[in-house]
Parts: sequence; C-alpha cells; structure tokens
Amino acid sequence: MSGGRRVSPAHLRRLLSAVAVLAAVLAAPPGGRSQSEAEPESAVPEAVPEIAGGEIEQVTVDVVVLDKKGRPVTGLTQGDFTVLDEGEPQEIVSFELIDRQPGATDALPEARPRVVTNLEVATEKPGRTFVILFDDIHIAPLNAQPAKAAVAAFLDRGVVEGDRVTLVATSGSAWWSTRMKRGRDDLIAVLQRLDGRRFLEPATERITDYEAMQIVEYRNVLVARRVQRRMETYGTALQQPFDERDAANREEAWELFQRGVVDPYVESMASRTYLQAKTRLRKSLEAIERVVESLTEGRDKKALLLVSDGFIEDKTQPALKRVIEAARRVNATLYFIDSGGLRALSQMYSAEFGVLPDSRDTMSAIADLSAEGEGSAALADDTGGFSIRNTNAFDEGAVRIGRESQSYYLLGYVPGDIPRDGRFRKIKVKINGDYEIRARGGYYAPSDTPQPQRAYKEGVDPTLQGALDAASFADAIPLRMTAFVMEPTGLERSRAFVVADVDISAVAFADVEGSPVASLETLAVVAHRDSDDVQRKDQTVDIRRRPGELESPTWYSFVRDFEILPGEHQAKLVVRDTATDRVGSVVLELSAPPRDQLRFSTPILTDILNYPPGGVGGIPALITRRTFRSGAPLYCRFDVYGAATAPDGMPRVEAGYTLRRKGGGDAVDIALPSRIEPTSLGALARLLEIPLNGLAPGEYELVLTARDDVTGESRERVEPFSVAPTASARR
Repeated sequence: MSGGRRVSPAHLRRLLSAVAVLAAVLAAPPGGRSQSEAEPESAVPEAVPEIAGGEIEQVTVDVVVLDKKGRPVTGLTQGDFTVLDEGEPQEIVSFELIDRQPGATDALPEARPRVVTNLEVATEKPGRTFVILFDDIHIAPLNAQPAKAAVAAFLDRGVVEGDRVTLVATSGSAWWSTRMKRGRDDLIAVLQRLDGRRFLEPATERITDYEAMQIVEYRNVLVARRVQRRMETYGTALQQPFDERDAANREEAWELFQRGVVDPYVESMASRTYLQAKTRLRKSLEAIERVVESLTEGRDKKALLLVSDGFIEDKTQPALKRVIEAARRVNATLYFIDSGGLRALSQMYSAEFGVLPDSRDTMSAIADLSAEGEGSAALADDTGGFSIRNTNAFDEGAVRIGRESQSYYLLGYVPGDIPRDGRFRKIKVKINGDYEIRARGGYYAPSDTPQPQRAYKEGVDPTLQGALDAASFADAIPLRMTAFVMEPTGLERSRAFVVADVDISAVAFADVEGSPVASLETLAVVAHRDSDDVQRKDQTVDIRRRPGELESPTWYSFVRDFEILPGEHQAKLVVRDTATDRVGSVVLELSAPPRDQLRFSTPILTDILNYPPGGVGGIPALITRRTFRSGAPLYCRFDVYGAATAPDGMPRVEAGYTLRRKGGGDAVDIALPSRIEPTSLGALARLLEIPLNGLAPGEYELVLTARDDVTGESRERVEPFSVAPTASARR
C-alpha cells in the first residue's frame, strides 16, 4: 500500500486516549462520574541482574501472576515457568514465592524503637518497596484533594504489614520513609500538608503545554492557527486575525500559513508557556530519577507511583531516557495515576466566555488535552507499568497497584558467558495456564565502559546522597543510633542530640606514622514531619587507634546536635569508609513534645559516668546501648521542663520511679516521689543511681513519674532496657 503515513506510538496513544475521553464524556450523565479505568498493558519491567566481581552470577526475575479477576495466584511450582534470555531457554536455579498478602507476614512492633540498627538487614526476607511521588508542581490546586485521596486509599488498602513506603514531593517539600503499617499515620500527616502548585493562566488566553511545544519546538502552524482562532473567539486582540468568513482575510491567512508564520502574540504566549513547562518537567524528571536511583539496594519488588496531572512527552529532555534506563537497571516499575481525572474540553472551550469555538477544533482539542499527560504515561509504558487515566475513580486504581503484587515469585537463572557490551538483553517469561503475568523485560549486560552518572549539585556526593535517599538501610558498615531531646532553645525549638555507634572492625585502617588511621564521612539529617524544615550536617571523622587486631564488633561513638521544632521527626545517618567506599545507614523516628506543657527530657540511661577535670560529680555519658550488666549500677539522668511557678517564682515538682519487668510485670524496685530541688535559675534535673543487683537477665522497664504541685499536672515516661550477663552487656 503506497502513499500511507506511519503513525508514531506516541501519536497513536494520543488518538486512543482522545477517543476514550470523548466516549467517557458523552456517556457520563451530567454531574456524574465515569467508573471506567484504563486497562494495564502487557509491557514488563526491566532490571539489572545481581552482579558480583564484575560478572553476572545470577539474574533474578520477579514475576506477578494474576488470575482473570486480577488477583495474585499462589501455589505454582518451578516447573510451571519458562524463562527465555534473548530467546534462549534458561535453567531456573532458584525459586521462591514471596507472599505479602494480609496475614502472611509477621507483625512489626507497634512502638517506635528507642535504638535503631542495620545489623539485621542481611537476614530480612524480600518484600516490597513503594515510592509515592506526589508531583505537586504538575498538580492544579483543585486536583490536589482527589490526588491525596488516591494516595490515602493506597496506604489504607494497597499495602500490607512490612512494606516500605516513601512519600516524596517533586517540589522538595516532603521526603518521608517508613515501614507499614506502623508508619501510616506519619505518611498521612505528611500527605495532608501537600498541595497542588500549578496555577493555570486565565482560560481565555491559556495555551496548553502540548500546544506550546508544538508551536515553539516543531513550528506546527496547524496548532498555532487553532489557538489563534480560539483566542479570537474569546476576544483576545491579535495582530493577524483569522476571520475566514472574509475572502481577503482568508487569502492573506492562507499565505501566512504556507509560510509558517505565527501571530506574534500567540508565539510569545507559546514561548512563555513552553519555557515554564520545560522548567517544571525538568524538575519532575530530576525527582523521578533521584528516587529511582535510590531503589538500588535489596531484592524487594520496587514500584514508583507517580501521582500527577501529567506532563508532556518532550523529546528534547534527555532526562526522559535516563529515567527509563535507571528504572530498568534497578528493576523498578513506574505507574502513573492521573489526578486530572476525566479531561473534557475544560474551561478553554466553555460557552461561558462567548461563542463556542469552531467545531473543527473540538476533536483535535481533546487529543491535545490528552497529550498533556503523554510523557508520564510513556514512562509507565516503558518501565512495565500502566496508567490510571480517563477516570475519576483513580483511588481504586491506586489500590489495585498495591494488591496485584501482594504475592509474587522470584526466579533465578545463570545466563552463562555473555558479551560484556552493556547491551540490554531481553527476558521473556512464560507460564503454564491461562494467567496474566508481569515480569521484568530484561537487564543490562556488564560493560567495561563506565556508565554515565546523573549530575549532582556541587558539593553533593552521589554515594552519600544515594544512601540518604534510599528507603532501605545500607549495612556494609554496622551502625546503631538513638536520639535525646533535651532543653528548649530559642525560636520555639529544642536541642536534640543524635548519638551513633560505628563498628570500626568493618572499616579499613591504613598505617600512618606507625598508627592505624581510618577516615569516615558522616552525613546526618533531621527532617520535620509537619513542615519542610530539614537540617543537615556533613562531617569527616578521622579515627586513630592503637595497633593490633580489633574484636568484632568494636564500637566507636560520636554525637551530632540539632535544634528541632515540636512534633515528629526522622533522623537519618549515613556513614562511608573513604578507603573502601563501604556505606552504612540507619533511620530513627523521634518526637519533640510541645514546649507549653509539662514534659521530660529524653532520659539518659547509661552505666558510664564521665568526670571532667575540675568538675564536681560524674556526668552521664550519652550512649546508644540499652543492655546493662547484671549487678552493676544503672544511671538515669532526666530534666523536667514546662512546670508552672509558685508565688516565690520557683517550680515545685516531685518525681519518682518504678522498676518492673517489661509489659507491666511486677515491680522490682520503687522510689516514692520526692521533690526535685530547682537551681537558682529554676532548672529541674535529677540523676538516679539504680542498683541492678540480683536482677535476672531479661527485659525491664523504668517508669518515671513527675507531678507539678502548682497545677496538679502529671507525666509518665516508660524507658525499656535489658539486663544481660557481664560478658554480653557491652555489645
């Protein structure tokens, strides 16, 4: 057949989307909602294999199997699967079912841990990691609420116990990672403060991002002419009117059209709109690329939910290709949830502004409106995901994304001797039975040519930043961390000390002038949940020690101090050995109480007192450890803040404690409340020495009580700790 014209995939997607939108708009009753939902495509995600020593040892394929109702299928065996690598059948050498359906996993502890560690990362079973990217710079304010409703539905009904979830805003106003479902309330609190930040031009002069790109980048005079007619209809003064009812004007207009001339005002508006669109797009793509690159650790099934009104498919943006390649390398699937919902002709084609536009423009206008989200839809298609578009019921689509992968299979095979050409190698998974499957579509072969890295801002280290962004812990360097929220400071803040231990037996020491010396780069960040307040401290620590072998573990401690706002926070620590590039990371959740109430400082539990030269009495050492020796004394230091003052200007507070077995067991020691003598400045502090003589090894709780005698207000604080035999207490 000659004389035909090839239709590009992007153009075909736009036409199909336009038809779907028009059908939905015509079918929906006035004021009603369409319940239609875009069906997932059969494309599959692609990823990098597990690599050791520069050679491929095993390629791991995660496979979701769905029945005809879209429910995960379990009970299949290794023999039900066939894996093809570049068309060649492969022997499956490992097979595992990962079942994340409700009730299939062990419950995580409900209470926040006082101390976090990365020591157990290696023993964790594969699970699921989700990143929800709330594209607020592409979401209009009116669409923010339904977008947040979709995310909330996903958090309530799409995840299961133990899933890792990170919520990120493309504007940079939010980045919060947690385990579900313990962290659900924190994510909802972060979500509630997010808003749409894309404010549109007045409808009478609005040009869509797609129209602007077509006019500026491709000199598409057909689009320019349609925009010109629309603006004229709404009374915008143009320099080249297109009143085609006038023969002379029609002849002049046709001549200008043939020459590709665009009205100067239309061109100016298009240039401005396109510049703004490119700026937004670049920022969103940078955020997507950053979160995708943070998913490199672990064997979890990884998915990114892009919640957005959508963005154009601008081929001039190199980050579009980088995002797809990055997703393939880390085996991450991207899903697009179109928060714009049903896209009718919008206010730009409303009789409210006068005569309806030319009917010839209607179908093209719908196609152009659907093209506003083609870039985000293309990312989903090219990474094996699908889009929830052309529906106002996208909360159900969000839930479906989570439910589909609640059970999946991990298949492993060894591809053998393959060329080290860095080429993308295709994988195809087949299965016995009438099922729908989603599986990775391939991987990149090893290459002797270094892969280009994303450009970072000056002073930002890619390794440290990547570990900071990651939802999971890095465990190449063992760490443990805790925090102490102490006295109030200025600007309604409180002082917080982040205390960390590093196992330096995992660190490389070099001989410097006869002494072993190591250098550690540390990065500590504390983020406020209820605002965009983020504090960051980078510091290099040089460690010099005595010669000789180190026991494992050998803990080295350091402290970072911050001034934090009242409310909930996340503290994240990243440590890198500069000699080996090994990295460790941990995340701790902490709370700073309101300053206008009676409150404790974080009690310091320790078995170490420091005696500074010339000082009077010992100062309790800040330690992360919560295990103490049986028979040795336990020291507890705490302060009380927010007490009212008596007529003499001084506070009157009584404090006591009960030592008991964990979980409300019998008391083993009680100190009745007694008055805390204030300092001359009215400060209230107490140091307790609690003997652990005769206590059997096990879990205990120290229950502290404080009562303000002026107001009658009381507070209680429960501090868990362990008693262990002497040999293991300091580990």
